[in-house]
Amino acid sequence: MAVSLANTNIFSDEVTCIRKLKQRLDEQLRTGDAKTIPGNSAFLPDGRVLCLERERGDSRFPYGQNGFNFWVCSSGHMHANKGRFFLFLPNNDGREPQIALFAGFREPGADYVPFSLLPVPLLPQSEDRVVRRYTVIGHDATYFFTEAAAFFSCIRVFLDQTDVDNPSILLSLLLENQSSIAVDTFTSAYVNPFCLHRFFETSEDRWFKKVQVVGGNGKPADEAICPPPFLVTTNEDVSRFESITNRMVIRRSITFQQQTLAEAKLRASSCTARSAYTGGPRRGIAQASFLECGTFGEDVPVTVFNDIAVAGDIARFCLLPSSTIRLDYAISLASTEALSAKQLATEISGALVDDAFQMNRNALHDTDHRLQITVRGSSLEGIDDDTINHFFPYLRTQVRVCAETRGFIQPSPMAMIGIRDIFQAIEGHLFDQPQAAQTRLREALSFVLADGRCPRQYLVPENGSTGPADLREFIDQGAWVISAIHTYCATTGDFDFLNEQVGYCCIDAENSSMLTRSNERDSVLEHLIRIMDYLERNRDTRTRLVYALYGDWNDALDGLGTTAMPGQDFGTGVSIMASLQLYRNCEEMAELLTRNTSSQSKKYIEKYSKLRHELREGLLAHAIVSRNGERRIVHGWGDQGSYYVGSFCDSDNLARDGLTSNAFWVISGMLAHDRSLRHDILKAMQRLDSPFGMKTFEPGFRPDATGVGRIPKLPIGTAENGATYVHATMFAIMALFLMNEPKRAWEQIHKILPFSPHQKGLSHSPFVLPNSYVHNSDLRLTGQNMNDWQTGCSNVLLKTLIWHVFGFRPQIDSLGIAPATWSPFGSATLSTMAHGRKVKIDLDRDNVNKRTFFVNGVSKGASEDEYSGIPRIVIPYCELKTNSENTIRVVDPA
Repeated sequence: MAVSLANTNIFSDEVTCIRKLKQRLDEQLRTGDAKTIPGNSAFLPDGRVLCLERERGDSRFPYGQNGFNFWVCSSGHMHANKGRFFLFLPNNDGREPQIALFAGFREPGADYVPFSLLPVPLLPQSEDRVVRRYTVIGHDATYFFTEAAAFFSCIRVFLDQTDVDNPSILLSLLLENQSSIAVDTFTSAYVNPFCLHRFFETSEDRWFKKVQVVGGNGKPADEAICPPPFLVTTNEDVSRFESITNRMVIRRSITFQQQTLAEAKLRASSCTARSAYTGGPRRGIAQASFLECGTFGEDVPVTVFNDIAVAGDIARFCLLPSSTIRLDYAISLASTEALSAKQLATEISGALVDDAFQMNRNALHDTDHRLQITVRGSSLEGIDDDTINHFFPYLRTQVRVCAETRGFIQPSPMAMIGIRDIFQAIEGHLFDQPQAAQTRLREALSFVLADGRCPRQYLVPENGSTGPADLREFIDQGAWVISAIHTYCATTGDFDFLNEQVGYCCIDAENSSMLTRSNERDSVLEHLIRIMDYLERNRDTRTRLVYALYGDWNDALDGLGTTAMPGQDFGTGVSIMASLQLYRNCEEMAELLTRNTSSQSKKYIEKYSKLRHELREGLLAHAIVSRNGERRIVHGWGDQGSYYVGSFCDSDNLARDGLTSNAFWVISGMLAHDRSLRHDILKAMQRLDSPFGMKTFEPGFRPDATGVGRIPKLPIGTAENGATYVHATMFAIMALFLMNEPKRAWEQIHKILPFSPHQKGLSHSPFVLPNSYVHNSDLRLTGQNMNDWQTGCSNVLLKTLIWHVFGFRPQIDSLGIAPATWSPFGSATLSTMAHGRKVKIDLDRDNVNKRTFFVNGVSKGASEDEYSGIPRIVIPYCELKTNSENTIRVVDPA
């Protein structure tokens, strides 16, 4: 059972480094040279996030790739899933954690004084003895620190992704005796795996979950011991015809430093039954009887059927003054019985865990990030350069997580992969990882139905050819597909992608909520043409605008498409936002078709030109309502025009503004046909404004609002109903930049950034974007959030920074550069790629009379953008270097 100790100092060295960084931050905070961020948090000098205990909410970070998410929360809660398969269920808000670590300390003749070494669960009997707790979240690992008068502990947890299909959660504990006497000590770990394709527990789960201790007694050698591992198996029926066994192996090692095993007098016990671990069915783990006595009473080596099977242990030992014990745990998935047998036979050690950590860190360092953003000289209120520069990598990670999702980031039956969500996320991700984006584009496109209809949500089948789907006809889905692929081709120059062969799906004949693979395959371009055909078919014959059907992007407003006519699924209700998106799609398709040599290309270009004209005329004639010289762009209307949303008199007799129709009037290019509407759009945005950014609707919908769908069931000031739904706010911010209103745009960005100083009610991670800020003083809602991480606003902010702040706009044959005419930074740099060429944009200020452009050191004349009036240059790709970086310097008057 001997293990190598060659490399066990990496963990302790990293702990020392973090403690020094925290001391440096504490000093900087004391002198005013650094700033905290909301959520009782701060960025450490190296970009990691220091999280102190907070009265409300939690911060979290997902480790993993390709849809595997191991979530580690600053509160100490952890959960993990890959799609519908949950290794550990989410279990926050005071409930019992699935992973816990304890320690107990006893003086002669007394009971143990127990401590939780993670922030959860709370042990009231000893918490007042803790001097301080803090969590440090980084891209490589999360660290949990507990400092008391007599001891210090740190827990490091990260995900080893060496085997992508069978990742391992690696958890290491350092515990140091800081007293001047030898102390009788115990440590205990508790792991309660779930390991099922489900996101809720049932009373039958214990029947099919087995945990057993496998192997010998773990005889010690030198200063280390490897207690026998646990094997976890769960059995489940994934379909009527298939039963599977899921396997997990939990391995352990114990290492003493500054003392020998003989001095430690180590005794180890294992327990696989929850009631035996806690001491009875009435006790939770925070009330477990062993916490005071230091023993389970007896080992329980195997549990199945009659109790909740868990993996628990106790290690009792004498810890000498200034001595340290290290415990390591590897929680590993095993996709096959052979792999689990191999894992059970392979010991772990601190050295091996540290090696895995170093490999992970090296892989992160070596990742070829095509996208880099740096700013200097921030004038944003309460936000310094370090804060916003530390934020950008987290934003980039947030977009990647959304682009790589395998669904069920939120554990609910309908939390699959949304078509509109995945294509928007991929569109942002492609600026950093174009090859990964292409792979996901191809995969997601294969779920389009043969008639061009896109499912609202789908799930990639784990095996076989069928998978569940949400097939409600939300009309906007396909519009996002076209825009994302247009961006991909324009940015990468990979027009061959349009000719790649991709399959289709069809609705399963026996189950209308399932998709199955079609035998038909066709080009990517043909998929886009079929999507256009589907959208074109679903237009109102009178106005020529797009039907709402189930709804558009704002899917809480799902009443527009309903009808009282018997035998009809949908009425003639219209979505203006979806009509504007299709208007933009017509131009995007025409541009893509210019690079296609098919004889049909000219025919389709003409077809989409005609469609674009019809949409333009319909929008100008029907989407704008007027009263007393004031105009509003409506969100849409119900069956037969029976009521409007976003008009001067909606179905509840209130005048209302809607944000997304105003934003997309600009984003789609429709503003070019009547520039006087700019004034009306800005007025609407002003009426929609709030302390947390622009609201989706103002006023919100009361419960008695008729016809509009489920949105009135949401309390006013929450989600889409009269709150700041950040995704929609970002659309409006993009529109402000397009209208050459950069100061107003940055005012809104400042409002929605989670680390802005006015964020007092934040209830999620302050270093990534939340999906909303709620506000209703009557309900005591003042800036809390529905969620974080999984939200489309992250990719829109990233694209806004790229496209509008830096003005990086790749086109089909040339690169446009048109940075915003005002910035809150003294200088800024963007590095990315266009058509395989490295491009760096430096924004600077100097002693010039007007904006000046330099391309690779050579001055280049500019013109004004016809749409926005922003000075810009256009560079044919053939003029850019292919073998070295192209530097484009944009200098504005100081």
